[in-house]
Amino acid sequence: MTNATAQFLKMFGRKAVAPLIGTLIAAFVLSYATLDGIAHRADQDAEARSLVLARAAWNGRWDAQERLLADYAGWGDAYENLHLRPNRVWAYDEGNLGATLFSRFDFGLVFAVAPDGRVVHGMVDGAASDMPAEQAFGPGLKQLIERARAAPPNTTTVERAVLTDGRNPVMATAAAISTGGDRFVQPAPGPSTVLIFGERLTPATLEALGESLFVTQLRVAWDAADAAAKPSLVAGEAPGSVITLRWTPDQPGARMMRELTPWLIIAALALILLILVTLRYAARAAVEAQTSADMLVEAYQDAERKAFHDAVTGLPNRAMLTRRLTSDLAGGRPLAVLYLDLDRFKPVNDALGHPVGDRVLRETAERLTRALREGDLVARIGGDEFAVVVPRIDADDVEALCRRLQDAVTAPIEIEDTILYVGLSIGIALSPEDAATPEELLRLSDIALYQAKAAGRGTFKFFSHDMDERILTRRALDADMRRGLDRDEFFLLFQPRYDANSMRLRGVEALVRWRHPTRGLVNPGEFIPLAEETGLIAPLGARVLRMACEKAVTWPDLSVSVNVSPAQFRSADFVKIVADTLAETGLPAHRLELELTEGVLLEDVDRAGRILADLKTLGVMLSMDDFGTGYSSLGYLKSFPFDAIKIDQSFIADLQTTGDSRAIVQAILGLGKALGLSVTAEGVETAEQLDLLRLDHCEEVQGYLMARPLAAEDIDALRGKPDARHSAA
Repeated sequence: MTNATAQFLKMFGRKAVAPLIGTLIAAFVLSYATLDGIAHRADQDAEARSLVLARAAWNGRWDAQERLLADYAGWGDAYENLHLRPNRVWAYDEGNLGATLFSRFDFGLVFAVAPDGRVVHGMVDGAASDMPAEQAFGPGLKQLIERARAAPPNTTTVERAVLTDGRNPVMATAAAISTGGDRFVQPAPGPSTVLIFGERLTPATLEALGESLFVTQLRVAWDAADAAAKPSLVAGEAPGSVITLRWTPDQPGARMMRELTPWLIIAALALILLILVTLRYAARAAVEAQTSADMLVEAYQDAERKAFHDAVTGLPNRAMLTRRLTSDLAGGRPLAVLYLDLDRFKPVNDALGHPVGDRVLRETAERLTRALREGDLVARIGGDEFAVVVPRIDADDVEALCRRLQDAVTAPIEIEDTILYVGLSIGIALSPEDAATPEELLRLSDIALYQAKAAGRGTFKFFSHDMDERILTRRALDADMRRGLDRDEFFLLFQPRYDANSMRLRGVEALVRWRHPTRGLVNPGEFIPLAEETGLIAPLGARVLRMACEKAVTWPDLSVSVNVSPAQFRSADFVKIVADTLAETGLPAHRLELELTEGVLLEDVDRAGRILADLKTLGVMLSMDDFGTGYSSLGYLKSFPFDAIKIDQSFIADLQTTGDSRAIVQAILGLGKALGLSVTAEGVETAEQLDLLRLDHCEEVQGYLMARPLAAEDIDALRGKPDARHSAA
């Protein structure tokens, strides 16, 4: 390089420095102002989104409280036990309006106020309370009660207000209790008792709600100045019950500026000294700013997606389903709603674990999605239930769609070298013929699903109005069962159990029967499942246990076996009931055998183990019924203290000299011998079956070949015979 060239560059550099630095400063100021504008807009967007989310969460909390209160206030049993004949034992001790309203739904205040102002039921923070209602809810309760009581007679109209108990605001809803259309409860003239639910908005409650909305310091406004600030949400409508919620929204823009400003200053100084490096830093700052903005947008998009999609399957959830139905119905579009339920999913989930169950749900969701057309919607409602919304097609096309969905779901599912099978039952409701609101369409399709499952699972049913009538019939049968227990309409038959070789009578199995005053004998297959569903199985099971033990005391040479249902086994006082029954009847514990199916053990294996251990401490015998029909019966035999197993009659029915059933029976007998368990074969109906069981060294048999279920006096007669088989067999 020549001196002239070097001088030119130096001169050019000196002359260029000032304009370049000026340009750089101007560019820096412009860039900073641009970033500040982006940050300000980001903060404004965040504030607007926080207001939308806060309003949605607030309204959602009201709606959930109103729906739950409406369910309780429009309940015939509540009308009878809180208005006609106030019964605090029914309300609190029996859990109908008890502590679960606090533990599950955060209703710290639950009160029922009679027309004369008396508190007929009060509960504060899950505990029964005699506190005056106005003390619990604060001023304004009287007006709320008057508004609720102003509703038309025997209707359920929910009123709401924001009250204060002197420390915290209270979200209060009130409704006059009605019969809810229960034809077995007659409304009384005059004003009704008012049921009031209250959720106290403590600082902790508001803080938890704020965390779910990505905001901090969600609170009741401290003072008038705080209430006037933004963002804020005015809650409450009635005079004197208005509060203002305030919070500090996320400020991603301000945070971004705080983080970037020092670096931008450093970058500007460095740019003055080293222009190329400065340009590089400026570009990097712009990229970082854009990245932060993109991350912010992605975070909110992700939050919105989670609000309307199921976390396990990625499908739309119930909220999105309701939004879609509301939109389609508002547009007058005829449509079909399919309510789907997986058959045999619970045993898979319980036996193999929730991770495998979640994979089955995801695979099912993918199959359902592939089987639908563009524009159809499939959503997961919860558990193993899904819903499908399709624009209206004719009945044949709906049936074809149901079969296509069933074919897709019932195909084998392979997970970790295990082949699994689930089924699919479907209930269908149509709009506008059946209903015109999202809630009613889902309710009616759920009723149709119930009928499909009752018809044998793996089927689909269209809703028909007689299904509602069937439900009423079931309710009537439930009421008859409750009266039947009070009137001793239930009685026992006993099916003998014999020594397979000597035909000596060894014991009996107690079987409950119901003689209805007008219908005569009711099929156990009709009333036992209903008792399971309604919770009546616990008192019915306790009655059966007592009757069986009382009779067995008179048969000192026989044992008696009693079937235990899952609901009965899960009751908190089951072991105490067994112990008290043995003590009061005088039956030696070793002569009582409790028969349990695998379903009794599935829900909570650890708790089931503790209950079985307590029963063994009493000295009773434990038998696994229907062995071989479940997923993990062998594992339960090894883990739990069983004394005996009963071979399911499905294997005995197909028992032949050769074949799979014979091999299975032989394997079960060998397993019983290896584990030191006695084995009973039930359902023996032919001499050939008995001979084969004897050849295979089965210890005990029962079935129609020897005797049908007999009355107690017939058992008395059998005990005196050398060959105890009943002549009627």
